[in-house]
Amino acid sequence: MSSAALALLSLAVVFSTQVDAARDFNPLTWVALLVGLVLYTLGQTQLRRWGPRSRQDEQLADAIRALDERYKMYAFLSSALPDYILVSPAGVHVLVVRQDSGEAACVRDKWTSKSRGGLFSLFGLFGSSGGDPAAEASRQVPKVRRVLDDAGLQDVPTSSVIVFTNPKVRLRVEGCSCNVARTSKLEDVLRRMAGKGRNVALTTARIKDVQRLFDTRMRAAHSWR
Repeated sequence: MSSAALALLSLAVVFSTQVDAARDFNPLTWVALLVGLVLYTLGQTQLRRWGPRSRQDEQLADAIRALDERYKMYAFLSSALPDYILVSPAGVHVLVVRQDSGEAACVRDKWTSKSRGGLFSLFGLFGSSGGDPAAEASRQVPKVRRVLDDAGLQDVPTSSVIVFTNPKVRLRVEGCSCNVARTSKLEDVLRRMAGKGRNVALTTARIKDVQRLFDTRMRAAHSWR
């Protein structure tokens, strides 16, 4: 998409140099320009998800490496599921990853962010995540909930954790009902969510049931690839 966008934008420049005195503008210039910008925006969106510098599964795996076998993360199981799913003693969590490099704040459940401004920010350069992470979580958690319900695991809790992976982000959280963590603090947040003793939501046996469910999906995803 990015290569096609570059070709179309270059073509728009060529068309713009072909001046026709009988017309005010060459319509092909605008067509090439608009289609090129659309493809560029879509390409950048995919790069932020799949690009080697943007995939966050390794960072997340490193962040939870010290946790025991009750914690297991799944990445990119299906296009119908969230990118990152974590099974823990507290239930099943959707990990909503943000790569913001500027300022991010959640004050009384209202999210605001400030990244690099100008034209680069408009077209999604520099990896700004954009959007409301709480809204993204509310869209993704029901997908996991349906999978669990269909498997007869209605008693398994679901929730989300918004994880900021860029160490340069300036994060402010005040009166936020969401679970928010940096990668460096993700392990501590997950342990607090799991609780101790009788407060733990899932038994070890139930955790294994949930893991088997997602293991099956993981094998299916690998066989398809």
